Amino acid sequence: MLTTFFKISYLRLKYRYMPNEAQEFWAQELLNSQGLSAKLGQILAQGKESQLPKSSVSALEAKAFFFKHHNQEIQVSDEVLAASMGQVFHIELNQKNYALKILHPGIRKKLEKEIENILLLGKYFSKAKGFSFDQQVFNKFLTEVFKEETDLSREADFQKKFSAIFKSDTRFKIPMVIQEFSTVSALCQEWVDSTLAKDLSHFQNFHIFTFFFESLLQHGTLHGDLNDRNWGMNQDGQVVVFDYGCSQIISPRRISGFKKLLMNQDVAQAFLDFGIRLERTWFKGREQQLRDALFEPLLAESIHPDWSYSKDLESEFGQKIKLLREVTDPWVLLMMRSLFSLIRIYQNRKMAIPLRELVAPYLDEAQA
Repeated sequence: MLTTFFKISYLRLKYRYMPNEAQEFWAQELLNSQGLSAKLGQILAQGKESQLPKSSVSALEAKAFFFKHHNQEIQVSDEVLAASMGQVFHIELNQKNYALKILHPGIRKKLEKEIENILLLGKYFSKAKGFSFDQQVFNKFLTEVFKEETDLSREADFQKKFSAIFKSDTRFKIPMVIQEFSTVSALCQEWVDSTLAKDLSHFQNFHIFTFFFESLLQHGTLHGDLNDRNWGMNQDGQVVVFDYGCSQIISPRRISGFKKLLMNQDVAQAFLDFGIRLERTWFKGREQQLRDALFEPLLAESIHPDWSYSKDLESEFGQKIKLLREVTDPWVLLMMRSLFSLIRIYQNRKMAIPLRELVAPYLDEAQA
Protein backbone atom coordinates (compact mmCIF):
# COMPACT_ATOMS: atom_id res chain seq x y z
CA MET A 1 0.00 0.00 0.00
CA LEU A 2 1.02 3.60 -0.47
CA THR A 3 2.08 5.49 2.61
CA THR A 4 -0.67 7.14 4.64
CA PHE A 5 0.62 10.58 3.73
CA PHE A 6 0.45 10.06 -0.02
CA LYS A 7 -2.89 8.29 0.22
CA ILE A 8 -4.44 11.21 2.05
CA SER A 9 -3.16 13.65 -0.57
CA TYR A 10 -4.34 11.40 -3.38
CA LEU A 11 -7.72 10.94 -1.73
CA ARG A 12 -8.30 14.68 -1.40
CA LEU A 13 -7.51 15.25 -5.08
CA LYS A 14 -9.65 12.36 -6.27
CA TYR A 15 -12.60 13.40 -4.12
CA ARG A 16 -12.39 16.90 -5.56
CA TYR A 17 -12.25 15.87 -9.22
CA MET A 18 -13.40 12.21 -9.37
CA PRO A 19 -15.51 11.41 -6.26
CA ASN A 20 -16.88 8.09 -7.50
CA GLU A 21 -13.51 6.78 -8.64
CA ALA A 22 -11.98 7.91 -5.34
CA GLN A 23 -14.39 5.81 -3.29
CA GLU A 24 -13.81 2.75 -5.48
CA PHE A 25 -10.05 3.26 -5.19
CA TRP A 26 -10.21 3.41 -1.41
CA ALA A 27 -12.54 0.47 -1.09
CA GLN A 28 -10.22 -1.79 -3.10
CA GLU A 29 -6.98 -0.48 -1.57
CA LEU A 30 -8.26 -0.96 1.97
CA LEU A 31 -9.98 -4.28 1.31
CA ASN A 32 -6.73 -5.64 -0.09
CA SER A 33 -5.18 -5.31 3.36
CA GLN A 34 -5.90 -6.67 6.82
CA GLY A 35 -7.19 -5.50 10.17
CA LEU A 36 -8.96 -2.17 10.54
CA SER A 37 -8.09 -1.08 7.00
CA ALA A 38 -10.10 -3.98 5.58
CA LYS A 39 -13.04 -3.15 7.85
CA LEU A 40 -13.08 0.43 6.62
CA GLY A 41 -12.90 -0.89 3.07
CA GLN A 42 -16.02 -2.97 3.69
CA ILE A 43 -17.88 0.15 4.81
CA LEU A 44 -16.73 2.13 1.77
CA ALA A 45 -17.63 -0.73 -0.57
CA GLN A 46 -21.17 -0.69 0.91
CA GLY A 47 -21.87 -4.32 0.12
CA LYS A 48 -20.54 -4.26 -3.45
CA GLU A 49 -18.57 -7.25 -4.69
CA SER A 50 -14.92 -6.81 -3.78
CA GLN A 51 -11.76 -8.81 -3.33
CA LEU A 52 -10.79 -10.44 -0.06
CA PRO A 53 -7.78 -9.41 2.05
CA LYS A 54 -4.43 -10.97 1.23
CA SER A 55 -3.53 -14.31 2.79
CA SER A 56 -0.78 -14.25 5.40
CA VAL A 57 -0.59 -17.90 6.46
CA SER A 58 0.01 -20.81 4.06
CA ALA A 59 -1.55 -24.24 4.42
CA LEU A 60 1.87 -25.59 5.45
CA GLU A 61 2.20 -22.90 8.14
CA ALA A 62 -1.30 -23.67 9.43
CA LYS A 63 -0.34 -27.33 9.74
CA ALA A 64 2.83 -26.40 11.67
CA PHE A 65 0.85 -24.00 13.87
CA PHE A 66 -1.60 -26.75 14.87
CA PHE A 67 1.16 -29.27 15.58
CA LYS A 68 3.06 -26.74 17.71
CA HIS A 69 0.01 -26.06 19.91
CA HIS A 70 -1.62 -29.50 20.02
CA ASN A 71 1.10 -31.97 19.00
CA GLN A 72 -1.20 -33.55 16.41
CA GLU A 73 -0.91 -33.88 12.66
CA ILE A 74 -3.69 -32.46 10.48
CA GLN A 75 -4.44 -32.45 6.78
CA VAL A 76 -5.00 -28.91 5.51
CA SER A 77 -7.00 -28.11 2.40
CA ASP A 78 -5.44 -25.75 -0.12
CA GLU A 79 -8.63 -23.68 -0.01
CA VAL A 80 -8.03 -20.62 2.15
CA LEU A 81 -10.57 -17.93 3.08
CA ALA A 82 -8.79 -14.73 4.11
CA ALA A 83 -10.64 -12.17 6.21
CA SER A 84 -9.72 -8.93 7.95
CA MET A 85 -8.51 -10.51 11.22
CA GLY A 86 -7.46 -13.98 10.16
CA GLN A 87 -7.79 -16.93 7.79
CA VAL A 88 -9.99 -20.00 7.76
CA PHE A 89 -8.72 -23.43 6.68
CA HIS A 90 -10.58 -26.65 5.96
CA ILE A 91 -8.72 -29.31 7.95
CA GLU A 92 -9.05 -33.04 8.60
CA LEU A 93 -8.22 -34.43 12.04
CA ASN A 94 -8.86 -37.99 13.21
CA GLN A 95 -10.94 -38.56 10.05
CA LYS A 96 -13.26 -35.68 10.87
CA ASN A 97 -13.62 -32.35 9.07
CA TYR A 98 -13.17 -29.04 10.89
CA ALA A 99 -12.75 -25.35 10.12
CA LEU A 100 -9.68 -23.75 11.68
CA LYS A 101 -9.49 -19.97 12.02
CA ILE A 102 -6.03 -18.51 12.71
CA LEU A 103 -5.29 -14.85 13.38
CA HIS A 104 -3.02 -13.03 10.95
CA PRO A 105 0.49 -12.97 12.51
CA GLY A 106 1.14 -9.74 14.41
CA ILE A 107 -2.41 -8.49 13.85
CA ARG A 108 -2.82 -7.19 17.42
CA LYS A 109 0.25 -4.93 17.25
CA LYS A 110 -0.69 -3.89 13.74
CA LEU A 111 -4.13 -2.77 14.93
CA GLU A 112 -2.66 -0.65 17.71
CA LYS A 113 -0.55 1.27 15.21
CA GLU A 114 -3.28 1.36 12.60
CA ILE A 115 -6.13 2.92 14.57
CA GLU A 116 -4.59 6.39 14.63
CA ASN A 117 -3.97 6.35 10.88
CA ILE A 118 -7.45 5.04 10.06
CA LEU A 119 -9.06 7.72 12.21
CA LEU A 120 -7.07 10.26 10.22
CA LEU A 121 -8.26 8.75 6.94
CA GLY A 122 -11.79 8.62 8.31
CA LYS A 123 -11.59 12.30 9.11
CA TYR A 124 -10.91 13.21 5.48
CA PHE A 125 -13.43 10.70 4.13
CA SER A 126 -16.04 11.96 6.59
CA LYS A 127 -15.55 15.57 5.56
CA ALA A 128 -15.88 14.68 1.91
CA LYS A 129 -19.12 12.76 2.52
CA GLY A 130 -20.72 15.51 4.60
CA PHE A 131 -20.47 14.18 8.15
CA SER A 132 -17.97 14.00 10.99
CA PHE A 133 -17.54 12.04 14.20
CA ASP A 134 -16.00 12.38 17.63
CA GLN A 135 -12.41 11.17 17.22
CA GLN A 136 -11.99 10.43 20.95
CA VAL A 137 -15.18 8.39 21.21
CA PHE A 138 -14.41 6.38 18.09
CA ASN A 139 -10.83 5.81 19.19
CA LYS A 140 -12.15 4.19 22.39
CA PHE A 141 -14.75 2.23 20.41
CA LEU A 142 -12.27 0.92 17.84
CA THR A 143 -9.70 0.02 20.50
CA GLU A 144 -12.26 -1.98 22.48
CA VAL A 145 -13.91 -3.68 19.52
CA PHE A 146 -10.72 -4.77 17.78
CA LYS A 147 -9.10 -5.91 21.01
CA GLU A 148 -12.15 -8.15 21.43
CA GLU A 149 -12.12 -9.30 17.79
CA THR A 150 -8.55 -10.58 18.11
CA ASP A 151 -9.44 -12.71 21.13
CA LEU A 152 -10.69 -15.92 19.52
CA SER A 153 -11.53 -17.45 22.90
CA ARG A 154 -14.05 -14.60 23.31
CA GLU A 155 -15.41 -15.33 19.83
CA ALA A 156 -15.78 -19.00 20.78
CA ASP A 157 -17.76 -18.00 23.88
CA PHE A 158 -20.15 -15.88 21.79
CA GLN A 159 -20.53 -18.65 19.24
CA LYS A 160 -21.62 -20.93 22.07
CA LYS A 161 -24.06 -18.24 23.31
CA PHE A 162 -25.71 -18.07 19.90
CA SER A 163 -25.74 -21.85 19.71
CA ALA A 164 -27.63 -22.00 23.02
CA ILE A 165 -30.13 -19.36 21.84
CA PHE A 166 -31.01 -21.34 18.70
CA LYS A 167 -30.42 -24.84 20.05
CA SER A 168 -34.02 -25.98 19.48
CA ASP A 169 -34.68 -23.93 16.33
CA THR A 170 -34.19 -26.15 13.30
CA ARG A 171 -34.11 -23.14 10.94
CA PHE A 172 -30.56 -22.35 12.05
CA LYS A 173 -27.24 -24.14 12.22
CA ILE A 174 -24.50 -22.71 14.43
CA PRO A 175 -21.21 -24.62 13.94
CA MET A 176 -20.12 -26.34 17.15
CA VAL A 177 -16.91 -25.05 18.74
CA ILE A 178 -14.24 -27.71 19.33
CA GLN A 179 -12.99 -26.37 22.64
CA GLU A 180 -9.98 -28.65 23.07
CA PHE A 181 -8.40 -27.28 19.88
CA SER A 182 -9.33 -23.61 20.38
CA THR A 183 -7.15 -20.91 21.92
CA VAL A 184 -6.90 -17.13 22.07
CA SER A 185 -5.24 -17.16 18.63
CA ALA A 186 -7.08 -20.05 16.96
CA LEU A 187 -10.68 -21.21 16.77
CA CYS A 188 -11.58 -24.76 15.75
CA GLN A 189 -15.18 -25.64 14.88
CA GLU A 190 -17.09 -28.32 13.04
CA TRP A 191 -17.05 -28.02 9.28
CA VAL A 192 -20.49 -27.24 7.88
CA ASP A 193 -21.03 -27.53 4.14
CA SER A 194 -22.99 -24.50 2.99
CA THR A 195 -23.25 -21.92 0.25
CA LEU A 196 -22.42 -18.42 1.41
CA ALA A 197 -25.01 -15.71 0.83
CA LYS A 198 -22.67 -13.90 -1.55
CA ASP A 199 -22.88 -16.91 -3.91
CA LEU A 200 -26.68 -17.20 -3.81
CA SER A 201 -28.69 -15.35 -6.44
CA HIS A 202 -31.93 -15.68 -4.46
CA PHE A 203 -33.11 -16.66 -0.99
CA GLN A 204 -36.08 -18.84 -0.12
CA ASN A 205 -36.77 -17.21 3.25
CA PHE A 206 -36.04 -14.29 5.58
CA HIS A 207 -34.77 -16.41 8.47
CA ILE A 208 -31.57 -14.40 8.85
CA PHE A 209 -33.67 -11.41 9.98
CA THR A 210 -35.26 -13.65 12.60
CA PHE A 211 -31.75 -14.61 13.70
CA PHE A 212 -30.89 -10.91 14.08
CA PHE A 213 -34.05 -9.85 15.95
CA GLU A 214 -34.37 -12.96 18.11
CA SER A 215 -30.80 -12.81 19.42
CA LEU A 216 -30.80 -9.01 19.84
CA LEU A 217 -34.28 -8.13 21.09
CA GLN A 218 -34.94 -11.28 23.11
CA HIS A 219 -31.46 -12.11 24.40
CA GLY A 220 -29.49 -8.85 24.18
CA THR A 221 -26.84 -10.42 21.96
CA LEU A 222 -25.77 -8.75 18.70
CA HIS A 223 -23.98 -10.35 15.78
CA GLY A 224 -22.33 -7.19 14.53
CA ASP A 225 -21.11 -8.36 11.12
CA LEU A 226 -23.81 -10.12 9.11
CA ASN A 227 -22.30 -9.39 5.72
CA ASP A 228 -22.88 -11.87 2.90
CA ARG A 229 -19.62 -13.74 3.61
CA ASN A 230 -20.59 -14.56 7.20
CA TRP A 231 -23.77 -16.54 6.61
CA GLY A 232 -25.35 -18.82 4.05
CA MET A 233 -27.56 -21.85 3.49
CA ASN A 234 -26.91 -25.58 3.74
CA GLN A 235 -28.57 -28.37 1.77
CA ASP A 236 -31.22 -28.78 4.47
CA GLY A 237 -32.37 -25.21 3.96
CA GLN A 238 -30.93 -24.07 7.29
CA VAL A 239 -29.32 -20.68 7.75
CA VAL A 240 -25.68 -21.21 8.76
CA VAL A 241 -24.04 -18.27 10.55
CA PHE A 242 -20.27 -17.82 10.95
CA ASP A 243 -17.76 -15.33 12.41
CA TYR A 244 -18.88 -14.17 15.85
CA GLY A 245 -15.85 -11.98 16.51
CA CYS A 246 -17.79 -8.72 16.25
CA SER A 247 -20.56 -9.86 18.63
CA GLN A 248 -21.59 -7.68 21.54
CA ILE A 249 -23.87 -7.75 24.58
CA ILE A 250 -26.35 -4.88 24.23
CA SER A 251 -27.81 -3.35 27.39
CA PRO A 252 -31.53 -3.78 28.20
CA ARG A 253 -31.89 0.01 28.28
CA ARG A 254 -30.56 0.38 24.74
CA ILE A 255 -32.79 -2.43 23.48
CA SER A 256 -35.80 -0.90 25.21
CA GLY A 257 -35.06 2.43 23.50
CA PHE A 258 -34.79 0.71 20.12
CA LYS A 259 -38.11 -1.06 20.61
CA LYS A 260 -39.85 2.14 21.67
CA LEU A 261 -38.54 3.97 18.62
CA LEU A 262 -39.90 1.20 16.41
CA MET A 263 -43.23 1.35 18.28
CA ASN A 264 -43.31 5.18 18.30
CA GLN A 265 -43.53 5.41 22.10
CA ASP A 266 -42.03 8.00 24.48
CA VAL A 267 -39.82 9.15 21.62
CA ALA A 268 -37.57 11.72 23.33
CA GLN A 269 -36.62 9.31 26.13
CA ALA A 270 -36.36 6.43 23.66
CA PHE A 271 -33.63 8.24 21.68
CA LEU A 272 -31.66 8.83 24.88
CA ASP A 273 -32.03 5.21 25.99
CA PHE A 274 -31.06 3.97 22.54
CA GLY A 275 -27.85 5.99 22.59
CA ILE A 276 -28.57 9.07 20.45
CA ARG A 277 -28.07 12.23 22.51
CA LEU A 278 -30.20 15.07 21.16
CA GLU A 279 -30.23 17.47 24.14
CA ARG A 280 -28.00 20.16 22.61
CA THR A 281 -28.63 19.48 18.94
CA TRP A 282 -30.81 20.97 16.23
CA PHE A 283 -33.19 18.02 16.78
CA LYS A 284 -34.14 19.02 20.33
CA GLY A 285 -37.91 19.48 20.14
CA ARG A 286 -38.03 17.74 16.76
CA GLU A 287 -37.66 14.21 18.14
CA GLN A 288 -40.93 12.99 16.64
CA GLN A 289 -40.03 14.26 13.19
CA LEU A 290 -36.63 12.60 13.47
CA ARG A 291 -38.12 9.33 14.64
CA ASP A 292 -40.55 9.26 11.71
CA ALA A 293 -37.77 10.01 9.23
CA LEU A 294 -35.46 7.29 10.57
CA PHE A 295 -37.79 4.47 11.55
CA GLU A 296 -41.07 4.83 9.69
CA PRO A 297 -39.53 3.73 6.35
CA LEU A 298 -38.37 0.51 8.02
CA LEU A 299 -41.90 -0.27 9.13
CA ALA A 300 -43.63 0.13 5.77
CA GLU A 301 -45.54 -2.86 4.40
CA SER A 302 -42.24 -3.92 2.82
CA ILE A 303 -38.86 -2.43 2.01
CA HIS A 304 -38.69 -2.10 -1.77
CA PRO A 305 -35.47 -3.22 -3.50
CA ASP A 306 -34.93 0.31 -4.83
CA TRP A 307 -35.55 2.11 -1.54
CA SER A 308 -32.64 4.03 -0.10
CA TYR A 309 -32.20 6.52 2.71
CA SER A 310 -29.89 8.53 0.47
CA LYS A 311 -32.85 9.58 -1.65
CA ASP A 312 -34.46 11.11 1.43
CA LEU A 313 -31.38 12.99 2.65
CA GLU A 314 -31.27 15.75 0.06
CA SER A 315 -33.59 18.10 1.97
CA GLU A 316 -32.39 20.49 4.67
CA PHE A 317 -33.77 18.12 7.29
CA GLY A 318 -31.98 15.21 5.66
CA GLN A 319 -28.69 17.09 5.70
CA LYS A 320 -29.09 17.60 9.45
CA ILE A 321 -29.64 13.87 9.92
CA LYS A 322 -26.17 13.22 8.56
CA LEU A 323 -24.76 15.02 11.60
CA LEU A 324 -26.26 12.45 13.99
CA ARG A 325 -23.03 10.45 13.93
CA GLU A 326 -21.53 13.13 16.13
CA VAL A 327 -24.05 12.46 18.93
CA THR A 328 -24.60 8.72 18.47
CA ASP A 329 -22.79 6.01 20.39
CA PRO A 330 -20.65 3.94 17.97
CA TRP A 331 -22.23 0.77 19.37
CA VAL A 332 -25.58 1.99 18.00
CA LEU A 333 -23.99 2.48 14.59
CA LEU A 334 -22.61 -1.06 14.77
CA MET A 335 -26.09 -2.40 15.55
CA MET A 336 -27.72 -0.50 12.70
CA ARG A 337 -24.91 -1.36 10.27
CA SER A 338 -25.54 -5.05 10.89
CA LEU A 339 -29.26 -4.63 10.17
CA PHE A 340 -28.71 -2.57 7.04
CA SER A 341 -26.11 -4.99 5.70
CA LEU A 342 -28.88 -7.60 5.73
CA ILE A 343 -31.32 -5.24 4.04
CA ARG A 344 -28.82 -4.50 1.24
CA ILE A 345 -28.12 -8.20 0.66
CA TYR A 346 -31.79 -8.81 -0.12
CA GLN A 347 -32.19 -5.57 -2.04
CA ASN A 348 -29.26 -6.53 -4.27
CA ARG A 349 -31.30 -9.58 -5.25
CA LYS A 350 -34.36 -7.45 -5.99
CA MET A 351 -36.33 -8.87 -3.07
CA ALA A 352 -38.86 -6.80 -1.11
CA ILE A 353 -38.40 -7.25 2.65
CA PRO A 354 -41.41 -7.51 5.03
CA LEU A 355 -39.42 -6.06 7.93
CA ARG A 356 -42.46 -4.89 9.88
CA GLU A 357 -43.85 -8.42 9.89
CA LEU A 358 -40.47 -9.88 10.84
CA VAL A 359 -39.83 -7.57 13.81
CA ALA A 360 -43.43 -7.47 15.13
CA PRO A 361 -43.18 -10.64 17.29
CA TYR A 362 -40.42 -9.02 19.35
CA LEU A 363 -42.18 -5.75 20.16
CA ASP A 364 -44.86 -6.98 22.60
CA GLU A 365 -42.73 -6.02 25.58
CA ALA A 366 -42.50 -2.41 24.36
CA GLN A 367 -46.29 -2.21 24.12
CA ALA A 368 -46.75 -3.15 27.79
